[in-house]
Amino acid sequence: MRFTRDVKAISRLLLILMLLLATIIGAILSYLWVIGYFITLESVIPEKTTVSIANVTFLPENTSYFFVTLLNPSYSPTEANVTEIVASTGKDIHTITEVHPLLPYRLLRGEEETFKCVWNWANYTGETIKVIAFIADGAGSTFKVETPPVKLTITALIFTPANTTHFDVTLHNSADSPIALNFTRMTLTMENGTTLEITEIAPSLPHLLSPNSYTAFKCAWNWSNYRGKNATITVYASQGYMAHRLERTSEPVILAIPSALFDPANTTYFNVTVMNSEYSIAQANITLITVTLQNGTSFEVTVEPPLSLPYSLPPDDTVTFRCPWDWTNHQGENVIITVETLKGYKASYPYTIPTTY
Repeated sequence: MRFTRDVKAISRLLLILMLLLATIIGAILSYLWVIGYFITLESVIPEKTTVSIANVTFLPENTSYFFVTLLNPSYSPTEANVTEIVASTGKDIHTITEVHPLLPYRLLRGEEETFKCVWNWANYTGETIKVIAFIADGAGSTFKVETPPVKLTITALIFTPANTTHFDVTLHNSADSPIALNFTRMTLTMENGTTLEITEIAPSLPHLLSPNSYTAFKCAWNWSNYRGKNATITVYASQGYMAHRLERTSEPVILAIPSALFDPANTTYFNVTVMNSEYSIAQANITLITVTLQNGTSFEVTVEPPLSLPYSLPPDDTVTFRCPWDWTNHQGENVIITVETLKGYKASYPYTIPTTY
């Protein structure tokens, strides 16, 4: 019996020793596997320093700067000397001249640093921009990022001849915009380069434009002596976004053809009535009347007495000309009657010639 108990005790001891031995062997094998992995990593460590761009951030609340986060990996052989950061927009390269912290910057092994890059990207909203970081004696990094899709647009710019002391502007903040835009300023640039601040605006400024919203503004500026010229309106939001639109103010002479008459009883002439608008500021010196046929052919017509060309038509007045032309062979055709002044002001009237049969 005692012999049997001794055998059982020895068996338990052997089992414990075997388990202990297996644990030791497993630990050794695990150690060797991990060491082997790191030895493998060591064998592919780059000879030159390489930095990576961990992140690029464009904040929609301010278009005057963006952030770039650079990382010098812990396996990098040396510190990295960051020398330059640029932004690429299509074929254009923009060197960032103001960076904080200042460049060149020594980025230690395993160090991550975020740089504030001062550059106005307002003209590149909703576009893909490539940011590139350069280092001395090493490999830089490239990072593609899409800027916030903010879009401020002037959808309408109207100079109404009935009111030459004001003009109308309609603004739109795009539906995709992630923020409301704070409209704070408007300027008008004339053809000679003179820029004026437009300060009398209703609704008053500043004015908040929510995403996917339209707002119409009435703006005070007397353009009575600036007829028939180009004006460029620029609007500004406090976040840095801008929008431009160019329109031509109403001409000094506003011509119109309110009616034309082709009498089926007499196909040898037609009448055309011309009006010089009440909002014109000069007489219309009418010198030419033409007819353009359906096939594109144009020709000049004369005027029967007692009227004759040239004819001076005062503002807020009308005149009817009787023009000889045999239109017998053009019945049912679409034609365009055009009246032109000495200074090139025009009015046109599309008309379908009646049939007499």
